[in-house]
Amino acid sequence: MKNRHFFRLPLIFSLILLISSCGLDSMVSKFNTLNFTVTPTQVEVHGGNIEIELEVKIPEKYFQKTAEADFRAMLAPSADSEAKVFFDSVKLQGEKISSNGKTIGYITGGQFTYKSTVKYSEEMADYDLFATAIATINDNSKSLGAIKVAEGVMATATRVKDSEEPAISNHTYEKVTVLEETAVIYFTVNQSNVRYSQKSSDEIKRLKEFAKLGYETKNIEISSYASPEGTLDINYKVSDNRGESTFNYAKRLMKKLKVEGANNNDLYIKSSKGEDWGGFNKLVNSSDMKDKSKVLNIVRNQKDPQKREEAIRDMAEIYDAIEDDVLPKLRKATITLRVYEPKKTEEDIVSLSIADPSQLDIKEMLFAASLIEDNSIKKTIYNTVSKSFPNDYRAYNNLAGIYIKEKNMNKAIDMLGKASKYNANAPEVNENKGIIAALEEDYDKATSLYSSSNASDINKGILAIKTGDYSSATAKLKGNGFNATLAKFMNGNPVATTDNTAEGNYLNAIVNARTGNYDKCIDYLSKAIQMNTNYKNEAVKDFEFKNLKDKAEFQALLN
Repeated sequence: MKNRHFFRLPLIFSLILLISSCGLDSMVSKFNTLNFTVTPTQVEVHGGNIEIELEVKIPEKYFQKTAEADFRAMLAPSADSEAKVFFDSVKLQGEKISSNGKTIGYITGGQFTYKSTVKYSEEMADYDLFATAIATINDNSKSLGAIKVAEGVMATATRVKDSEEPAISNHTYEKVTVLEETAVIYFTVNQSNVRYSQKSSDEIKRLKEFAKLGYETKNIEISSYASPEGTLDINYKVSDNRGESTFNYAKRLMKKLKVEGANNNDLYIKSSKGEDWGGFNKLVNSSDMKDKSKVLNIVRNQKDPQKREEAIRDMAEIYDAIEDDVLPKLRKATITLRVYEPKKTEEDIVSLSIADPSQLDIKEMLFAASLIEDNSIKKTIYNTVSKSFPNDYRAYNNLAGIYIKEKNMNKAIDMLGKASKYNANAPEVNENKGIIAALEEDYDKATSLYSSSNASDINKGILAIKTGDYSSATAKLKGNGFNATLAKFMNGNPVATTDNTAEGNYLNAIVNARTGNYDKCIDYLSKAIQMNTNYKNEAVKDFEFKNLKDKAEFQALLN
């Protein structure tokens, strides 16, 4: 009896295996009866990724009750190719399986939505999209096969040019610098004559020393004022008289000091300000007098100057302080001499920056670099600046900008580290760090750095293409340059670029292929290949040209 049971066990296992195999074979043979809807219908690359959505419908009496399956999509050149890129898998299960998968009925069938994303790489350019699954029944597993659900990958968005513009620190050099010196002349009550004591004041002495520099004159400004006491008409007249007497004195003084243009009346600016309520407020506010806030409130709220003065006079307890400490300082006129600071010529600055940089200050050195096109000379100047002025971040940042242009990222990162040491919050340093992050495809970091540094529209626009935000890219990138045109194209506006490089002609070939202008497409593609033969291999794989593959002109270009 025992022996009979012993020999029946292999038979039972064989039957189980046979049933499992039959169930799996049925699922394999009928895998092509599943229905797949791809959204969007064309697989495209956006933001460096391929994102797909499949609506999968499983027919009745397909999914075995005891079956489990790992379903997933894959990209591959063909179903049986060794080169495969798999999306994430999703667990499906029959109705007799209690697990955490999606249950599919045997009698009813079922449906589910599959979404997944993979990072795009260039070898996927000529891949197709397949649906595949591995099913298991009672530890027996089989591949259900692979069904092509979409043909080709549109990767045009990845053609964005890494043409970001590094942010250069401002040299702050002024081509024109105006220097000025001001002397104040004070008057007694209702008087307008310039007293002898005022002509020998310390302020006039400083003005005289300044005038002796002999620089070219920009202008000489005389402004006159009256203290806000008495009638408005009288005060305006007093202000006018003070202005006239100060002008006459200033003109004699400028002639005596041999100031350039002293006899030129066009260089003089005269203005009579009348009652100086602005000066009044400033003096009261900076004083320590009692109840000064009340005085300031009167000035602020009482618009009539006469009533304003009367209200202040009524404050007998503090008016004496105003009369002694404030009003005398408002009975005045000012003489301001403005001159142009002498400058070296741009030619001299450039020459000295190379031959004798010790003759230049840091502003002049950085300005010299901005005048030179040759990056090797620029680097020499910036390196000199970094040695002579090691605590200034600007030379390091500008060196980083050059290295970014040269695609020498290790050097650029090193220079930005040094720049950050001396000014970690400099917007241009953070913008350049953002460029490096964008080139390294760390788009979140790049976005954050661009936001904090108020980066240029060019850099933000290029990043927007890279992240798939074509509407924003179109708004920021103006004109018909390569990236601006690519942004418009990806945003649904197929226009031609004015970029006459190999890349530009290839992009125009794509634009015309999309719009059905095949003759123009062949024309542009021919130009691109003539400039860069690598585009011959790219065109073979590029799904943008799917409708031209059988055309003799297209085949002739690629052979």
